[in-house]
Amino acid sequence: MKISSKVKEQTRKRLLEAAVDVISEKGFDKASMREIAKRADVADATIYNYFSTKEKLLYGYCEYVQQQVMAELKAIDDFHEYSLQEQLHQLVEIELRMWLPAREFLQVVFAQTYAAPSVGHELLQDSKAILKTIVIELIDAAIEAGEMPEQPYQDLLPAMFWDYQTAILAYWLKDTSDEFANTTQLVAQSTEIVAQLLVGGVIGKTLDMFSFMFRTHVLQHMSSLESFIQQPELKAAKRRFMGEAT
Repeated sequence: MKISSKVKEQTRKRLLEAAVDVISEKGFDKASMREIAKRADVADATIYNYFSTKEKLLYGYCEYVQQQVMAELKAIDDFHEYSLQEQLHQLVEIELRMWLPAREFLQVVFAQTYAAPSVGHELLQDSKAILKTIVIELIDAAIEAGEMPEQPYQDLLPAMFWDYQTAILAYWLKDTSDEFANTTQLVAQSTEIVAQLLVGGVIGKTLDMFSFMFRTHVLQHMSSLESFIQQPELKAAKRRFMGEAT
């Protein structure tokens, strides 16, 4: 019997939610795929049809959160009427709200990414792609409306926003203030600054300046640098390592 895409999606969601519960309770190392499958009411072998490893389950939930963030933004009828600052603020606020039920799980994500950065980098690509799509949409709309200018190295902005948002999440995980009041204040102030930098074209101008400095002051000296670091030809046989000269 063929399983419908809707049923597959529901099963995938149950597995992700079960992974959040089990990994949050037991930690990443002690959580087992079998227990996650059991918690999701899925056969032991079936889980591997959706996620071949625990790592893919871990970062699969990150992708799921980004999908929910995009859906929430799309559901705001007048979101296109918001200023760029208001849109960025709403984006970060929704991100935090989506992670709130899985806050302990997010701590595990940070710990695993720190422990195995190459794996995290690879498996976070789908999550980054979704956020990139969102940020590009906001920037393009702001440029089209005349709210901000086109700027050099504009394609780097989504990656910079990913780093900014990651820093906000890391701060939030350490925030012990009542109802995360400190994080709320940080988000309000930082998104205002980010929007002002974008509207003023400051980020692009800064990147362009560094590019100019690199081109004019580094590349022109590359030939002399290469000759400086080039190893000289051996004039005689080298002596034995840690031994007498031959």
